[in-house]
Amino acid sequence: DHKLRYMRLKTLICTLALLIAPLALFAQNAIDKAVEEYSSIGKSTFTSAVERDPNTRKVLKVVKVLQPTDITINRLRRAFLEEQKNGQFSLVTNEEEETMTLTVENEKENRVYMMQYTRGGASFTNGKVTIIIKYK
Repeated sequence: DHKLRYMRLKTLICTLALLIAPLALFAQNAIDKAVEEYSSIGKSTFTSAVERDPNTRKVLKVVKVLQPTDITINRLRRAFLEEQKNGQFSLVTNEEEETMTLTVENEKENRVYMMQYTRGGASFTNGKVTIIIKYK
């Protein structure tokens, strides 16, 4: 009886874990996914810095910078355009460059996404993405 109850509980926990795990993946937005992709394929520089409270060691702020080299950044640009509805979005354009900024706030954190890049017809190059996450 005890073993059966333990097995049922174990099965229930495993089932719940399998159901909840995909939700965490969907919560990640398109910009974060694209930055993760570009940082893992090479041909880019990726840096991350963490600021912590010296007393509690709690993370206060994370700054991530991705700078792809020798590749187009069309996927990153599309990710910004997909996510513009989820926060305060701005696009500033001059003759050669564009800068996109997206600010997203929720109960746990404020995120600022900024992307600067060179326009070249249908492709976009020389990009730089900065993500600032400030925890509440």
